[in-house]
Amino acid sequence: METEVVRSTKSMPQGGMSAQAIRDHLATLDVPEPYAHFARAFRGPKDVQELGKYAYDRFMSDNGFFSMYLPYMQTIEQEVISMGVSLLHPRETSTGNFTSGGTESNFSSMHAARNWARVHLPRIRKPNVVAPLTIHPSFQKAARYLDMEVITTDLDPNGRGIAANIAAAINDNTIMLAASAPSWHYANIDPIPEIAALAADAGLWMHVDGCVGGYINPFLEKLGKQLTPWDFRVPGVMSISADLHKFGYCPKPASTIYFRDAALQEFHYVAVQDPFLGQYKLAGFSGSRSAGPIFAAWSVFNYLGVDGYLRLTRRLLELKQRLTEGVSAIEGLKVWEVDVMPMHFHSERAPTSAVYQGLFEKGWLMLGLVQPEAITICVDPALTDEAVALFLKDLREVTEKILAGGPATAGNIRYS
Repeated sequence: METEVVRSTKSMPQGGMSAQAIRDHLATLDVPEPYAHFARAFRGPKDVQELGKYAYDRFMSDNGFFSMYLPYMQTIEQEVISMGVSLLHPRETSTGNFTSGGTESNFSSMHAARNWARVHLPRIRKPNVVAPLTIHPSFQKAARYLDMEVITTDLDPNGRGIAANIAAAINDNTIMLAASAPSWHYANIDPIPEIAALAADAGLWMHVDGCVGGYINPFLEKLGKQLTPWDFRVPGVMSISADLHKFGYCPKPASTIYFRDAALQEFHYVAVQDPFLGQYKLAGFSGSRSAGPIFAAWSVFNYLGVDGYLRLTRRLLELKQRLTEGVSAIEGLKVWEVDVMPMHFHSERAPTSAVYQGLFEKGWLMLGLVQPEAITICVDPALTDEAVALFLKDLREVTEKILAGGPATAGNIRYS
């Protein structure tokens, strides 16, 4: 469904408003917890949030523009990269860059692959990427910026890519294969070892979109969960995106793009020699940016450590189990089986879009899928037991009212 933007005609006020008037107005716009919880995910508990905000506020005015040059900022950013990549079974020279989010991270992977292909596959003039249908729409967005094409392939019944379909779609203009660990759509991990083997055999760049799973998969595995291998332990994987502001529990906007080795990272950079300014070379796409997210990520990483992330992952699994049992106990609702996160459920009796609308009318801001229709539960460790109980109570009331013949107005299920 097309997004409609209601444009404003407001002019700049002549004399300005008082600070208190502005605070009062902003207070009227704030959606209270826990109703906005799932739209504000992903966050850690209060102590993690408060430390992240402290570091963010303290360095908010520092300009991340200088993160490659100023020693105090470079050290912090490089330590974030080093700590993050250490979770991904890195090679000796594996490294990466701090970005503003998964969209920039995935853009960076495609941009690097395109530049790499200009050296290693110079015959190609209209490069394409082949990926399962569940590859994130940021790849399509990046393709439009970079004048590339994304070819998507059909899925298995559980929403995972099929390596044979990927192989069949590769053509003379393919420079990159991509897969998800997991996809947002089904929260399942694609068969990355098989897809990466195809890339290696064909001499193509292989990217893993780990924006959702990059900072939870390692801890699920440490707790004994068997996941399809997905990171740099898989031969052929050349880059991985991972969002710090998802299960890294860092303040937004914060993500990372990692490269198997430093030589591949060089294809990420753009260095412009300006006749007046000298070299213009930055860590990512952005120019000026707040350094707050960099220092916040460093603070959260060091505060939690491996033990803290394991503790929060255990809590996440407890919440997932409680929600699965609670949703499944409501007539007609079915929770999807997933490898990782997020959770999804649909209704087999009441229209799912009507359940979505009923929750919205009770104040809950939810995300969802349009095909097949499903409601997304963005669980994180900030979710309290009381919030879970309230959500399940409201969900039951909404569903039972529809099944009893009440209004079943279709809601506008959406991801963005």
